[in-house]
Amino acid sequence: MDFVTLAGLLIAFSSVFLANWLGGGEIILLLNLPSAIIVIVGSIGATLIQSSIQEAARALVLIKWSLFPPVYDFNSARALINNLAHKARRLSLLALESDIEALNNRFSSRALQMAIDGTDPDLLADRLHDDAVRIYDKRMKSVSFIESIGGYAPTLGIMGSVLGLIQAMANLDSPEALGHGIAVAFVSTLYGQGFANLVIFPITKKLTGYVDKELLFHQLLIDGICGIATGKHPYRLELELNTYE
Repeated sequence: MDFVTLAGLLIAFSSVFLANWLGGGEIILLLNLPSAIIVIVGSIGATLIQSSIQEAARALVLIKWSLFPPVYDFNSARALINNLAHKARRLSLLALESDIEALNNRFSSRALQMAIDGTDPDLLADRLHDDAVRIYDKRMKSVSFIESIGGYAPTLGIMGSVLGLIQAMANLDSPEALGHGIAVAFVSTLYGQGFANLVIFPITKKLTGYVDKELLFHQLLIDGICGIATGKHPYRLELELNTYE
């Protein structure tokens, strides 16, 4: 689990409640279920209108990365590719067939299988690059879906405040109730800004970093396996792959 994300959320929200408390505000005024519903549920609903259920499902899977990020071990991948290159040079490319399952990565397993099957190295590189780009584009669509939620949240927050003011205006004959109603009404605006800028946008930034790292990891695998397929010397291949971090 990525405890940095949890710590960041805790610090961000604590700062809001602390500032409110230091300013003499009541904590209870910041807790408003109707405001949370219109901002969170409304923003998700608006985003669903512009998207498909498949995109929403993929985004739901991807958002888990903010707490349980994928692990891309570049050092282990380089070491494994180096071992495969030495084995292929010592024996043959066909001798690597027993190592396909040991890769424990669907992308690299498919790449190695294509290399063993005798796919032309240039065609192999093109197909693997296309696959990597398709995976990247699909991930980024999920990131865009999540980012759209943050884009709608502030507007939904303003709508919630307007609804709250309409209800507050019904109490014009009671100044005390009117003042309390106006205070509660503006909580929706706070929720909209907070949900977008303290939750959604930081998460999408973190997810974008993971998606970029996945693409770089796939490129390492492509260069490594294509180097093995062309019979590149293991030491030269190792030097080339050391540029990936």
